[in-house]
Amino acid sequence: MANKARLRKTIGLTIAMGVVFTSGVYAKDTLEKVEAYLRPDFKVEVNGKAVKDATPLIYEGSSYLPFKTIGELLGAVVSWDESAKKIKLAMPVVPQAQPEPETPLPSTGGSGGTGTKGNNAPIVPPVVKVEEEITLDTPIAYEFTYEDVAYPTLVNLYKGDTYLRWKDIDKIPLDMGNPKLSKEKLTGEMYVHLDLVRPYWGDEVKGDKRKYVIVEEGTVSEDKLKALNSYFGVNETGYTISPLAGENEYTVLAKGMDKWFIQYNIRFWQSYDKQWNVSSTGWKSYPKESTGTPQDPFPR
Repeated sequence: MANKARLRKTIGLTIAMGVVFTSGVYAKDTLEKVEAYLRPDFKVEVNGKAVKDATPLIYEGSSYLPFKTIGELLGAVVSWDESAKKIKLAMPVVPQAQPEPETPLPSTGGSGGTGTKGNNAPIVPPVVKVEEEITLDTPIAYEFTYEDVAYPTLVNLYKGDTYLRWKDIDKIPLDMGNPKLSKEKLTGEMYVHLDLVRPYWGDEVKGDKRKYVIVEEGTVSEDKLKALNSYFGVNETGYTISPLAGENEYTVLAKGMDKWFIQYNIRFWQSYDKQWNVSSTGWKSYPKESTGTPQDPFPR
């Protein structure tokens, strides 16, 4: 009993269940101090798989985990909107199988194309509102898989809709018709609305969130990608990495918790223990909402 008593550690909690934000987020009159207990003897399991380094907190008979931890266990993206003091959780994109029509459907024309499935039934994408221009709002480094080949894809959640970077999914060897594309203002790259390509995928294309940034060109070792994740920590997130002229030098597209996008020039270097580390050699920030004529701020 004495050992169990020692496990009980009284701590101050915010109503946000342990989500860590930058200093100064809360005013003093919004804080509420409560008594809770860490229970390292409690185990956490998700879909039959044990979760390491997840110590529940017990408060008034209920168990709690940090909001960010819960989101990541569900494959979601958790972000903090500083201006609105809002925690955002974006669930992952999961392509759903489309039912086969009982009879061939006539082509409706338009920009979506028709294509065919294995039974030669025409595919008609749904009618969806497609923006002419979008902005990077909630990017996600994603990975689609078709016939055991991975296709890393930059996904962007914009005004409640899901857009996929076209140059990424265009590599998937499936006929996806001729969908209407949307231009992203900050980078100038083209995106496609998920609903315009999902009917062509059926259940053949699977997707899940990536652990690391998307490697745009060449190869980057996993050790270096791990070092890059550590470099960004919890306050920033990296999305893409491209090589520069110098050895071990790259440019990285990232986003901070303050909603600004950043182009980092970084260099990988090894310490005495052969571990890879990251240093910034320069950076430039861009607001989340760009204005005026969009230019490509990420020259290759």
